[in-house]
Amino acid sequence: MRELLRRLFGRQPAPEIDTPRRAEHRASLESPGDFDWMLPPRTVVDPAAWDRYWHDQLSHGVAGFVHLFIRDGELVDAMRANGLRTVLCVGNGISQEPRALAWAGFDVTSVDISPLAAKVASDATPPDDYLAELIDRRSGGLNGRLEFVVGDICDPACCPGPYDVAIDRRTLQLWPDADRPMAMQAVANRLASRAIFFSQSHDGGWRPPAPRQHAAEPWFVAQGWEFWRRDAPLSGRVAWLSTTTG
Repeated sequence: MRELLRRLFGRQPAPEIDTPRRAEHRASLESPGDFDWMLPPRTVVDPAAWDRYWHDQLSHGVAGFVHLFIRDGELVDAMRANGLRTVLCVGNGISQEPRALAWAGFDVTSVDISPLAAKVASDATPPDDYLAELIDRRSGGLNGRLEFVVGDICDPACCPGPYDVAIDRRTLQLWPDADRPMAMQAVANRLASRAIFFSQSHDGGWRPPAPRQHAAEPWFVAQGWEFWRRDAPLSGRVAWLSTTTG
């Protein structure tokens, strides 16, 4: 994993964060019984908390797991077949998915509340073979536009769009139940009239035979969204849902 981080993010995988509590934070990292660093912050509005989270992921050598479920081959096929070009990656963190999609020829904007995550993602230099894996070996080297933005997705002035595709990977499920509809609508407001809202939700507590639960699916149903059908051309806005477990 550390070799992967070196390939993606250079020789210094854990940049220092400037905080008055740095010494206290470092001591907590050295405590063998402290695993709180593994869990995302409970806040969706505090950039400092997310800076610390991403610093910890890099420090512990597990940041490469952000790509664990990313296989965008079918999404690339659907975008090309329907003439879609612009992409918004919501709460992207340090993921190189935006770079892979730009490498596939799309114009991609990544937005995240963490300045550290945006800088790490922007400064990364993954090899082409790694980007190719993220898009299931579809053709690449097409060099679409790529931009990394620090901002709050609920701020309508941030990355207003419209975009042909919005990608949410386990981000919108972090909002409290009462606030999630607001965040969902904020993303939907950035979509074009003919677009794909791709949302991945992780159901970590799933055990068979219970059905898998997608955190955002009730919102799409209540709002009357159609769901993506691979055998039909895109004529309006559709939701494409992915639920992962484990």
